[in-house]
Parts: sequence; C-alpha cells; structure tokens
Amino acid sequence: MAKKLNIRLVEAEYAITRLNVGTPLPSWLPGPGFWAVSSSREEMTLVCRAARVPSAVQSSLGWRCLRIEEHFAFDIPGVLSAVLEPLSKAGVGVFATSTFSTDYVFILGSDLDRALAALGEAGHTVTS
Repeated sequence: MAKKLNIRLVEAEYAITRLNVGTPLPSWLPGPGFWAVSSSREEMTLVCRAARVPSAVQSSLGWRCLRIEEHFAFDIPGVLSAVLEPLSKAGVGVFATSTFSTDYVFILGSDLDRALAALGEAGHTVTS
C-alpha cells in the first residue's frame, strides 16, 4: 500500500487483560474510549482504558493506542502492514486489533517516541 495514513494517538493509557474462557464480561469493561473483547479456545482478551481494570486482574499495563483514521473495505491489502512494518523495523512491539471500520495498534508507552518517529519517517501523519 503506497498511501500514507492519518493516525491518531488516542488519549489515555490502555491495558491488555487476560481472563479465562467462559468468564462473564466484567462490569468495568465498557466505558469511555476504545474497548474490545476477543476469545479463543485458550483465553479471553480484553482491551480497555487501564484506569478501569482492577489491580487483581492479570493485565499488561502502559499501552498507548494508535487509531488509523481512514476507513477501508476489508479487502484492501496492506493497510495494517503499512503501520506495522515501520514499527517492526524500529524494534517496537505491538498489539493490533480491528473494528468493522478501522484498525487499532497498541504500543507500550515506553516505545512511544520511537514509534512516532518511525511512523513519521514512513510518511504517515500522527496527531493527538
């Protein structure tokens, strides 16, 4: 994909949380900001603002959210890789997820400056 993307750095710190399969969705999950649930045979993963997650819940904290502002059809190739490739080359680990309309890429806050520089060098525009 040759197109350069508009990406927004979403306010707030996020948590990526692991629960056992079959656990009812907790009441603290829904709320302001992005939140998501995915489940497999092995685990259920929740993503939401870190401030809502109780300290006793197994979580990885300190994630920042990058939202691709454009909306693409599902079959347009290379949208997510246009973001992931420069981050990978810069040594930035990611957690990515999608909604019907767009993609979200989570990076650790400690990697934020390096990630923003890599995305800018790749020609993407990042705003907050």
